Amino acid sequence: MNSTEPLVLALISATAVRVFAPDVVKGLRRLLGAGVRVGAAELSAHRQQPLVQMTVEREPAAGLDGAEQQWGSS
Repeated sequence: MNSTEPLVLALISATAVRVFAPDVVKGLRRLLGAGVRVGAAELSAHRQQPLVQMTVEREPAAGLDGAEQQWGSS
């Protein structure tokens, strides 16, 4: 084994990482996005009934029932 072989192997490995890393990252992001879309589709397909909207009935506040009041009067 020559003393330059580890250096050559390191340079080859660094070059390969630099060349292929952007494509690997892009592919992983696409796979993650596809997984999210499939998961969302599965969740929406298994939902049995639509969400119920809650309504809250409130009593009218004092002085806001339509009658005009003067400032400072009680």
